[in-house]
Amino acid sequence: MTLFAALAGLWWLALVALLLGSTLLALLQPALAARRAVAGERGPVSVLVPLRRAEEAQNEANRKLTDLNDPGLEVLFSVQFAASHPPLKGEGVQAPARILFTTPIPGANPKIANLLEPVEAAAHDLLLIKDAATILPPDTLTAMMASLAPGVGLVSSVPVARGPGNFAAMLEASLVNTYGGRLLLALSALGGGAGIGAAMLLRRSDLEAAGSLRAILRAVADDHALAKLLKARGLRPVFAAATVDQDLGARRPGEIWRRHLRWAICRRLEEPLAFAAEPLTGLPAACLAALAGAALLGLPAIPLLALTILLWPAAECVLAWRKGWPLSPAMPLAVLAREALMPVLWLNALAARRLAWGTATIALSGRH
Repeated sequence: MTLFAALAGLWWLALVALLLGSTLLALLQPALAARRAVAGERGPVSVLVPLRRAEEAQNEANRKLTDLNDPGLEVLFSVQFAASHPPLKGEGVQAPARILFTTPIPGANPKIANLLEPVEAAAHDLLLIKDAATILPPDTLTAMMASLAPGVGLVSSVPVARGPGNFAAMLEASLVNTYGGRLLLALSALGGGAGIGAAMLLRRSDLEAAGSLRAILRAVADDHALAKLLKARGLRPVFAAATVDQDLGARRPGEIWRRHLRWAICRRLEEPLAFAAEPLTGLPAACLAALAGAALLGLPAIPLLALTILLWPAAECVLAWRKGWPLSPAMPLAVLAREALMPVLWLNALAARRLAWGTATIALSGRH
């Protein structure tokens, strides 16, 4: 047996351990995160929802904010003037919600620019920043507040994609849930955290002490940048025990590609070491390791390859079943299609020199 074959076999074992270990940790995360959430915040919350168009304030995800029943809850929608013609006055938005029309800032991250004025206008110190399409189940806000303990600066909830309406949407559900969600929940189970923009809870006083959102105005990945900003003040990011929902419906392959390419570029810029490791940790890498390292395991290469190809979708389908995430007969094929797509996505993110963000395009030259 050559040294290369031995290393390949050990790498195969490591990748299988990563898959199965992260699956187990994702299943254990709610109990572990709830156990740590013993001294969180209490008090009224201002929910800040940056919009691309004013009419998004009336979508189902935002209408459900009235179901939270949190005493003193305030909801502030914000949209840049250029995104609303003519500007709305808040028609159809239920009290105590209101719409703020903000001023675009050339060259700035559009989401952060759209949040500057709402952060200042909010009535409360506790701020929940939520994406327009994120649905907050009734217990999520309580779980997030419980996790905002002393020493914690940012609480995020892992998003879960629901209701895929076609195969492309099922592929995206596998990207969001059993791939990204699995790894994030496993990180949380181990005590780690990160900023995830679907829903983030923080204290305005901590944000102001760290330099305010203006300190990250030109950041590409606003959620990662916010977590790093607070971390520099000694305040760590964590994940709540509860998740949030995002309805998929039917999706077009092009929109899925653009969205996940943007996220991959953000990972390249904000977490370069993790980004560099991505091609070495997926199913394609495990298949190559199986072929090259079968001798170490004393197994024929082709059966080991077949076992590897079956193991990935099987583990993810079990995870989806146990978590109550979308699961269908098409999911194994969606997982395999996603794994085939990931190296291509990674290479495009590596080569990208511009980042498309809604209607804005951000040049990446000179960014690190």
